[in-house]
Amino acid sequence: MKNLVFGALIALAVSQAAGCIITSSDDTGNDAFITANWSLKSLASGTTAPCPPGYDTAALYSQEVDANGNSIGAPIIDLFNCDAGHGTSAPLPPSTYVAWIEIADHTNSTQYAKSTAANVDLTISDKSFNAAILVDGGYFQVAWNLVRASNGGALLCSDVAGIGGVEAISTEVATPTNSASDIFHCEDHTGITGGFLSGSYTVHVDAINQANPPQSIGDAPDLTNKTIQSPNIVTNLGTVTIPITAL
Repeated sequence: MKNLVFGALIALAVSQAAGCIITSSDDTGNDAFITANWSLKSLASGTTAPCPPGYDTAALYSQEVDANGNSIGAPIIDLFNCDAGHGTSAPLPPSTYVAWIEIADHTNSTQYAKSTAANVDLTISDKSFNAAILVDGGYFQVAWNLVRASNGGALLCSDVAGIGGVEAISTEVATPTNSASDIFHCEDHTGITGGFLSGSYTVHVDAINQANPPQSIGDAPDLTNKTIQSPNIVTNLGTVTIPITAL
């Protein structure tokens, strides 16, 4: 199985069933909205799961950011009925946001699960997103640097002719048939994989060329016994160094 993942993994969840606790719009009356659909998923069964007992709230966090990704003020929070599974946010000032969803108890004081975050540009138009929160799985996050295999000198992605991206192959230790490849843009320098069942994994990260199928042009040492945790937890593997063989 192969997942194509370009940039940070995008996942949001919003519903309008229960109203919001914080709303905002700009002084001109121009409002922007996030419309989203979300669900809880079981990777083992491939089915939709219900909202867990005691966790009836989907909280949407919309954090405004500047051009450098720095937070501006506090996040805007909208609370919705978890079971609704879809809806539209309260009015937001047209801007750029980092947004995520948390499944929580009725008072939004205890969290069950948190989605991965997404960059949402509302400066031109409203946006829509779909998200799945994994009840029995999670994700790996990995960052990378490139170096010359000959002398360890640092490389930019643009220094490597014909580079097609960076690949992460995650293989479950107990069930080697549970394996998948995620391919990222090299210039992103970090990425989040697709979802995996809870368990221990070996993660192989390499740089690949543009052939079809792609071929490795440099391999980082394997990351062994790395754990996927649920629900929907992102395990940060840190930064790996990939030596480019031909340089």
